Amino acid sequence: MMWKLIIVTILAVGVLCDDIATAVNEQTTQQIRDTLKAQCKKNGAEDKAQDVENAAKNFVECVKGLFDFSTIKKEIEDAKPNGALDEVFGKYCAKSPQLKTCIHTLTTSATPCLEASVREQVGPINNGADQLIDFICYKDGDRIALFIAEGGPECFQEKSEGIRACAEKLKNNVGSVEAAQSLTLVEQCGKYDELTACIIKSLEECSTPTPGNMAESLFRFVRKGSPCNKAAPLKN
Repeated sequence: MMWKLIIVTILAVGVLCDDIATAVNEQTTQQIRDTLKAQCKKNGAEDKAQDVENAAKNFVECVKGLFDFSTIKKEIEDAKPNGALDEVFGKYCAKSPQLKTCIHTLTTSATPCLEASVREQVGPINNGADQLIDFICYKDGDRIALFIAEGGPECFQEKSEGIRACAEKLKNNVGSVEAAQSLTLVEQCGKYDELTACIIKSLEECSTPTPGNMAESLFRFVRKGSPCNKAAPLKN
């Protein structure tokens, strides 16, 4: 159920962010927009489709107003030789309350286009997003600073093919969108566990164990904050 909220918000952002929309052809953009409208119509909120589109545009502008990713990239490169990554991330993690507000506004705006049972998941989704941001910004960004200092981005780039293979394996096992929607919550949790275990195994092949260990911690953290924690608790 919770995945529908995530899917609708991603659809809205993907089709309405100018930077993304220009990267795909007009036909694809219209198809995504039509899918969004159909979802709203299905739930008696056809007149809310434009509101969701506007909320997505506002979300993109909200994030852009908080973070200039070109500037962040340069600051990270400049800070690496001096061991000052924690200062860079501390500065941006201080903006986490505003980022949380951006996310909450978007997810709340998407709710009219969702089934009543899915709307109940808005609170947990927002809480999960908050917890994820808090995880990344733990101690003013110490975790993300360590991840970068220990070659995390390079590890992910090096193992990108392996990670892509994990995603393809999951896609092939599920089969189709319809098949994915028919999965029970326990089955969804199982697929999540299969995917994350595959990704972790790939990252563990990097020269340093830190990226794999941090990815495992992150995946477990996300799982703990999801319905999977009760529906299909981990054995260890």
